[in-house]
Amino acid sequence: MIRIFLISISFLLFFSCQNTSIPALEDPALKIEYGARQCNFVENPAYIVNKDYVVYQDFCTHIVFYPDIVSFKPRKNKESGFAFDKNGMYVKGEFLKIDTTGFFILGRNEENDLLWKTKYKIFKNTTELKNIDVTTFQPNPCKNYKGEVKDQYYKDKNFIYYFDKKIEGSDGATANISPYDFCHDKNHIYFKGEVASFGGEPYQYVNCDFFKTEKYVFRNGELVDDMHPDNLKALSGHYTRYNNDVYFRGNKTPMKLKNSSIVKVWTADNYDFYITDGKSIFKDGKEIDQKVDLPSFGFLSGAYCFYDKNGIYERGYNQESKKEIIEKLPFKYDGKTDHNAISYNKFSGIVFYKNQAYATRTKSFYEDLTQREIAVGKAQKNDVDDFDGSNKVFIDYNFCKMYDRIYFRGKRTSFDAETFVPMDNNDQYSEDKYYKDKNVVFYCNERIRHIKKMSDIDVNSARTFNIFLIDKNFLYCKNVKIIKSAGIELLASFSGYRGGFCGLDSTPRSDFYLFKNSEGFWLVKISDKISYRFLGKVFDRKWEPSFEAIDLAKKYGNNRTIVPQKIVKKEQNENKSKKIDNEVYNALAVQIKPDYPGGIQKFYAFIKKNYVIPKEILDEESSRGGVFAKFIIEKDGSLSEIEVIRDLGYGSGKELERVLKLSPNWIPAIKDGNPVRCLYSIPYYVQ
Repeated sequence: MIRIFLISISFLLFFSCQNTSIPALEDPALKIEYGARQCNFVENPAYIVNKDYVVYQDFCTHIVFYPDIVSFKPRKNKESGFAFDKNGMYVKGEFLKIDTTGFFILGRNEENDLLWKTKYKIFKNTTELKNIDVTTFQPNPCKNYKGEVKDQYYKDKNFIYYFDKKIEGSDGATANISPYDFCHDKNHIYFKGEVASFGGEPYQYVNCDFFKTEKYVFRNGELVDDMHPDNLKALSGHYTRYNNDVYFRGNKTPMKLKNSSIVKVWTADNYDFYITDGKSIFKDGKEIDQKVDLPSFGFLSGAYCFYDKNGIYERGYNQESKKEIIEKLPFKYDGKTDHNAISYNKFSGIVFYKNQAYATRTKSFYEDLTQREIAVGKAQKNDVDDFDGSNKVFIDYNFCKMYDRIYFRGKRTSFDAETFVPMDNNDQYSEDKYYKDKNVVFYCNERIRHIKKMSDIDVNSARTFNIFLIDKNFLYCKNVKIIKSAGIELLASFSGYRGGFCGLDSTPRSDFYLFKNSEGFWLVKISDKISYRFLGKVFDRKWEPSFEAIDLAKKYGNNRTIVPQKIVKKEQNENKSKKIDNEVYNALAVQIKPDYPGGIQKFYAFIKKNYVIPKEILDEESSRGGVFAKFIIEKDGSLSEIEVIRDLGYGSGKELERVLKLSPNWIPAIKDGNPVRCLYSIPYYVQ
């Protein structure tokens, strides 16, 4: 096997750094800073697994429940909000006993509702959605070219759905499947789940960048005065022809067409790469330098590599001509090159041709590979370049293993390669990562790209805990030692300061965490500096208004009017008359939760209709945000004991209290077959 070239890497650099953890700052006056945040708790759904109970949190939800801890496994990343144990599954902290065969996450909306399915059923949170064809139901997300979700649509063979809302009259069979597109079918374009129109005329779909009515043309949603709809024709999702001009992503290109032009567009992964007029090939409407055989030209999806009957190519750029080019790869070509002769492993990023291979990430070329080496390379499920005997394996974005050494961004380290592992971090959004080998634990910040050994941590007992690191002695964050870890529990986390308008506010963002250890309760602030405050041995909600919304574990009591579900001994005398139940329960302690007639969205629509935004908030955009209130839903459905927990000032809380007093009666909570009083809390976002 001959190595043609290998991207240069320095093996002489030896990375090593000693660091002793620094102590956090004690702040006896520490309070939660709200800033411009839009939620009470952390923004992202999270399960906090403690020794004998679990906390579920999202925007404004905080509940404690008691699963089988040994088998309890929260899902991560796109599946956050779901968890499983040996008894069943949990959706946003609520237990659901169900056959999970074919479990698949479809999406979530801005209200943090989860849409998901199994082989036989479809759910929104824990509510099954009826009259949907489960087999053909699939996401149909509409995104812009940056990959940002514009709206969430779904479809089955019959209809299009705006999240879980069926769009009557829509046609699922002809609904678009491109994620970089408007939602449309053969009849209409849809916006926010409704048929989009202009001047009473429904829009007609052209492609991702253009749509029209009988009289007008619109480009990226804006009216175009100098175009007539009859002369507009889609060439692909992003290429458009108007008369003899070609537009790409709505912008006019230098490319010109004739009536005799034979136009073809090559598309992969929902992105338009190249277009031809039958004579030349263009990228983004601009002619490229390299000549290729157009009839046999094609490309490998995801590889950014192209081929024709004469060779295999990769995208490049000519600095002199300032044009994109296609560079022929240095394979030894023997015979025709087409999609049957070429293969690509998307995991390793390697292109195979006969007994040769090209690694697109490292720009490495290999020839004279054995059949076994080729089979191993094609089956590889990791980002690996293993043909030169280096056993190079990419562990993550920062680290790789090569020649039985660990490398950090190309620099050799002293970490033990056999025992080196990333430590699991429950917060996938955190920039702070921890790793360890048999000798040491170290911290890595992905933003500033450095690593620090934490020499005073006990390696054997070290483990991650949410965004934190703990050993048998202390709790750490980054390389900062905070409080003792004996009896440690994480009770709640709160989003703190989130900065001002357009990122011009240089104030560092912050998050706050409520802990309990063997010494008592602690409030910890994580920001540019890490600080803490001891709250005492007994939990007191008066320390902080945000504490009112949390649900404490049973063993700590619940210093508010909520009464957790209790086990009531059966009365020996069955004929004894039942006492009137005037206790106030939380939502977890009842069999049927209270609900607003028509659903919670109807309730928010009622508030929005009646809520008058104070003039001061209208004048001050930065004042927009959440107003939080709690109240009791009585047995007859009326609301009582309305209390605003937090507001934006200017009378925003009083206004929400006024509107809540106008609310129609709810459907009360049910416990043991009887209506009961139930505590309820809501956020209302003033926008």
